[in-house]
Amino acid sequence: MLKRRLLLAVGIAGFVALVGGVVYLAVSSSPSRSVTPPAAPGLGFQPLPTPPGPARAAPRIGAQAPPFEARRLDAGTLALADLRGQGVVMNFFASWCVPCRAEARDLEATYQKYKAQGIVFLGVDIEQDTWDDARAFIKEFGITYPAIRDETGKIAQRYQMFGLPTTYFIDNDGILRSKYVGPFLGPEGLKELERRIKTILP
Repeated sequence: MLKRRLLLAVGIAGFVALVGGVVYLAVSSSPSRSVTPPAAPGLGFQPLPTPPGPARAAPRIGAQAPPFEARRLDAGTLALADLRGQGVVMNFFASWCVPCRAEARDLEATYQKYKAQGIVFLGVDIEQDTWDDARAFIKEFGITYPAIRDETGKIAQRYQMFGLPTTYFIDNDGILRSKYVGPFLGPEGLKELERRIKTILP
């Protein structure tokens, strides 16, 4: 009887050790988890390195949107103040950003739908892109709304932008009303985009 109990105890201990070993190997051989996973092709949020320079406080919803001026991708310069009186959908993008490309045509179509109602879209091409690639992106997707280059990364810093695409919704008084991280994809994404646009209609 004692011998059977001893064998049973040894068997249980062996089983527990085996399961523990399997779990250990599975955990130790898996890649380390990151705080922000990379975007799936055509979906999700594409993270970027932390912007260089001193940390800034994130712009507050309900406060004045941080001002800026930058060169346009076509010609001339554009300041956020130039758009006062209109609702602004400000979309940070890059030519190589997969989710940015996935939403680009729908952004243009939505701009066409709402521009007569006092809504303007503004594309902000980030520092990590190039002039030529950004212009090719605009041409490829037939984008007609204004787009600027954040050549130094200062706009991204001011808006605490850590991934693409990121979209800010600013009302006609220059007040930041909401922020959306990730692409607007499919019927549900377009519904959400339009819902936010309606909160900034002049």
